[in-house]
Amino acid sequence: MIKNFLDAAARRHMSSHEGEGLVELYELWGRADFKSNVDFMDRVVVPPKSTVGYHRHGNNEEMYIVLEGQGTMTIGTEPTTVKKGDMILNPPGGAHGLVNDTDADIDLLIIQLGLQEKT
Repeated sequence: MIKNFLDAAARRHMSSHEGEGLVELYELWGRADFKSNVDFMDRVVVPPKSTVGYHRHGNNEEMYIVLEGQGTMTIGTEPTTVKKGDMILNPPGGAHGLVNDTDADIDLLIIQLGLQEKT
């Protein structure tokens, strides 16, 4: 199957994970698209001064790939600057959040993998 991620429709979300401001979510692939334990692959655009609220994951792993922009990501309890090209892996039970403290969008590819057996 071939898709073009630029053709995906945007859904606008206020307060992603109880963060501040608007984010744009593009659902690229869902759980039903895979035989493996991939939960989803989404593109998320975080505009200036918006945030993805600090939140904790359960029985899954999530990777953020920064396609464009930069911001401050709290991983566990450590705030860290992330930039284009960075790949951030949030482990099972891990917590993280993202702040766009710049004047440009942060464009992300987010991939989440479940640890449970797919039924």
